[in-house]
Formats: sequence, structure tokens, C-alpha cells
Amino acid sequence: MGLTRKQRITVIVLLTGTVLAILDLSFLSPALPSIMEDFSIDATTAQWLSSAYSLVEALIIPLSAYLLGRFSTKRLFVAAMGIFSAGSLLAAWGPNFAVLLVGRVCQAACTGILLPMVMTEIVLIFPRERRGTAMGLIGLLVGFAPAIGPTVSGLLIDSVGWHALFLIVGVLGIIILCVAMVVLETKETAARTPFDALSVALSSIGLLCILYGLSTFASTSNTTIIIVLIAIGVALIALFVIRQLRLEQPMLDMRVFRSRRFSSSVAVIALTQGVYLGIGTVLPLFVQIVRGESAVMSGLVVLPGALLSAVMALVSGKLYDRFGVHVPARAGSVCTLAGIALLATMPMDTGMPVVAIAYVLCSVGVQLIITPCNTWGINSLSNALVRHANAAAQTSNQISNSFMVALIISFSALSSVIAPTATELEAAYYGDKIAFIAAAAILLALTAFIAIFIRDRETDTIVE
Repeated sequence: MGLTRKQRITVIVLLTGTVLAILDLSFLSPALPSIMEDFSIDATTAQWLSSAYSLVEALIIPLSAYLLGRFSTKRLFVAAMGIFSAGSLLAAWGPNFAVLLVGRVCQAACTGILLPMVMTEIVLIFPRERRGTAMGLIGLLVGFAPAIGPTVSGLLIDSVGWHALFLIVGVLGIIILCVAMVVLETKETAARTPFDALSVALSSIGLLCILYGLSTFASTSNTTIIIVLIAIGVALIALFVIRQLRLEQPMLDMRVFRSRRFSSSVAVIALTQGVYLGIGTVLPLFVQIVRGESAVMSGLVVLPGALLSAVMALVSGKLYDRFGVHVPARAGSVCTLAGIALLATMPMDTGMPVVAIAYVLCSVGVQLIITPCNTWGINSLSNALVRHANAAAQTSNQISNSFMVALIISFSALSSVIAPTATELEAAYYGDKIAFIAAAAILLALTAFIAIFIRDRETDTIVE
């Protein structure tokens, strides 16, 4: 990879910590039934272990550019892993649901710090002509962790229980923390950004309103309140952006969006990832409700796609380094569209191999889009703006993911309007079909956008 020994060690340690944090996120789902039984809580209450995690992570990410300018990589990584380990051990103790929830919040804070920090650090370590490989390496590990996480978690829960699961994660976190304290170097930080309390309040409250509103939109009985909440969030985020543009030293530098390439890449990635998550939400409903298969089968159906997606992250990064952005991105958009079209045209009695093939096409195509476009966008910026770019991009992804999942799920509810006399099973099938058709329409528009606007141009310049 053309890195020095110290750089390779840094990359290994940073990625190991990140993989552990992402594995921990995917560990939770198989543990929920046991947690619900132990604490005598319902599914709605237990789901806060996931919802609170996502919300806290989203609130921390916009602050990552400030944190990277305030602390060295070593101090920030050690602090994040310390918080993660403490949260894991607290969750392992977990005498009640409240303590377990606090432990998960600590873990989420770590993930919110680690993801943009590690991506920024690794991007800056690699030269521009090798950044596709760097992004692909991150994508490989970040994609592989959730692919195997539920399976590993299920095995551990069946053998040692959910308390021990968090204990194992906490011990691994302490080991990584100790290694990092020894091998990571304390380097000079980026240019310091002053702390601005108003900016933090605007971004935090605004994102909280938007993400909470979007995540509950499809299930709420009072849409007026949720719409008002989302509107307030949008207004606050708009004020946050205006303030950043006026501050002499903004906490999140909006100059990154002066780059046409970066802005285009953020839009493409946010929509692609959002649609992919929306499909991933609807697909288990089709497998379990319409086809009557087990939860295990719904996991097995998506496993090949998840594993191939991780591998394709690295492959697509190498393709970017060799051919640029347009070849993999266009191929990926066509591949993803083909997969979604197959899902949208499936009959009610579709076999599981066909479903698995469709999801494989979607997963492979998504990675052919995301990794090259991400690298292409980041490479249009100076190194000084990379930390701001990663924070802005990941915040955009969080919002888009919530919006697209809510939108696609809302489309599935139209089955009662389109087929009011359908049986319950037919209504479920029609709802899933409408959701897949909506996703295909979005991807069709995105495919056209990629064909027209996502390409390397000799006239492109690096935004300082």
C-alpha cells in the first residue's frame, strides 16, 4: 500500500477499534428477546436501545470536525475507546433497563467520534492516487462487521448470555485501548476551531427533531406534531448553516459544498444508502410475512449480499484508483437498478434463491457507487477540509437514511388504497411491491444523474 511501518500500525489500530464499535451495534438485535424477557419490557421500550444509539451517534458526528481540531488522533481515539469500554462494562453489569440504556449511549458516543475521525485520518495517510484503496479498505471492514455480527452474537447469546456478550466487547475494547496508548503517536492536530455553544445547540436540537420525527413518522398516530417537529428541525439546521457561513472560524466549514464534485457525491451517496436501507427494511417483511419464512431465513437471504458488499467495497476502491469514478459508479447504478427491478416484479410465490440474487445485485451495485463517489468527492478538497467534509457527509447520510426508510415504509402503506378488498396476505404483498417500485423509481432518477454528472473532468480544481 506504500505506507511506512508506523502508518500501517496506525491504520490497523484505528480500524480494529472501529470494527469493534460497528460489531457492537450489530450485536444487539439477537439479544433483544432475552433483554425483553429479563427486564419484562415490551418491544417498543427495548427498541430504544437502538433508537437512542442512532440519535446519540448522529448528534456527535457534526462535532467531529471540532474535536479533530481540538485533540490529537491518539488522545481522541483513546478517549473514545475508554468511553466505549466503560459503556460496555456498564451494559454487562446491567441490573436494570436504565443502566443498560446508559451503557448503550456511551457506546454510541464512541461510534460517533470514531467513524469520521478514523475515515479522516486514514484518508490523510494515503496519497490521493491511492485513496480509492483506502476507502475500499474502510468499506470492507465496516461492511463485513455487520454481516457477521448477528450470527456471532446469536452464538454467544445462546452459549453465555447477553450480559457476557457486553463483557466480552468491553474487555476487547480495553485491550485495544491499551495497545493504542502504546503504539499510536501524538501528532500535531489540525487547525484549532473555537467552541461555539450556539452552533452546538442549533445542530444538536435540529438533528434531534429531524431524526426523531423521521424515525417515528411511519408509526405515529399524530402526523401533525411530527411534521411540525421536522419543520422546526429543518429551520434550526438552516440557522446552523447560516451561522457557519458567517463565523470567521466555523465549527463545521461549509466551504466543502463549494466543490461541485463533493456536493454531487454527498447527494448520490445519501440517496443510494437511504434507498438500500429502505429495501433492507422491507425485504424481511416480504420473506417472513408474505412468504411465511422464519427470521433465520430472512437473515440467510441477505447474508450473501452483505458479505459480497463488504468485498466489493475494496474492489470498487481499486477500480476507482485505476479507472476513475465514472466506470464503477455507472456500472453500480445499473446493477442496483436491476436488483431493485427484480424485487419490484417478484410474484407472491417467489423462491428464496431469487430474493437472495436480487439482494446480491443491490448490495454489489451500492458498493460500486458509494466507495468511488466518496473518494471522488473527498479528493476535490484540500487536506485541511477533509475532516469537515467527512462530518458533513456522514451527517447528511444520517438524515437521508431516516428519511428514505420512512418514505419507503410509507409507500408500503398505500396497499389499502390501491387494493381495498385484498386479503391481509395480499395487502402485505402489494405494500411490499409498491415500496420496491418506489425505490426503483428513485434509483432510475439517480442512475440518470450519475450518467450525466458523475465523471472525471480535467477542469476540476481542488477547493482550498
